[in-house]
Amino acid sequence: MNKTFYISQMKRLILVIIVVFSSILVSFAQPKALGIRGGYDIQLSYQHNVGTKSDFVEVDAGMQLLGKGLNAAVAYNFMYAQPEWTEKGKWGFYAGPAVKLGYVWIGGYLAVGAQLGMEYTFDFPLQISLDIRPAVGAAMEGRSVFIYGGEALFGAIPCLSLRYSF
Repeated sequence: MNKTFYISQMKRLILVIIVVFSSILVSFAQPKALGIRGGYDIQLSYQHNVGTKSDFVEVDAGMQLLGKGLNAAVAYNFMYAQPEWTEKGKWGFYAGPAVKLGYVWIGGYLAVGAQLGMEYTFDFPLQISLDIRPAVGAAMEGRSVFIYGGEALFGAIPCLSLRYSF
């Protein structure tokens, strides 16, 4: 192998490192929000904006009060409307696919569904949102697997979220 081959490989490696670190810095520069989400369950909630649009990923984890268990969910939400109803603050309407998993009194479950909601971000770092997240999936109890619709039923109960946006 000659010296020019090593130099070209080093240039490629340096370029890859620059691209990776740049993408990491850009992802940390995106707006985020952290708070609580409550309705039929109480969850810690985290939002992270994706790209240059207002689309965001929401990750929630907590206790399911009605089903007496634990759950977690991830939703990718597309901001489809941002009306300018007020001079201060920002309104947004969003929807997107979601995946949920948890453990309730009947056993563990894995469900897919959707999230539909609206949010208001004040001109100070507080965000309030109202959403529903119905889902349907499979549950396991012992060695039995069956369709679990509890998340469709409980997910249709509106949830209120309060988050600190940063």
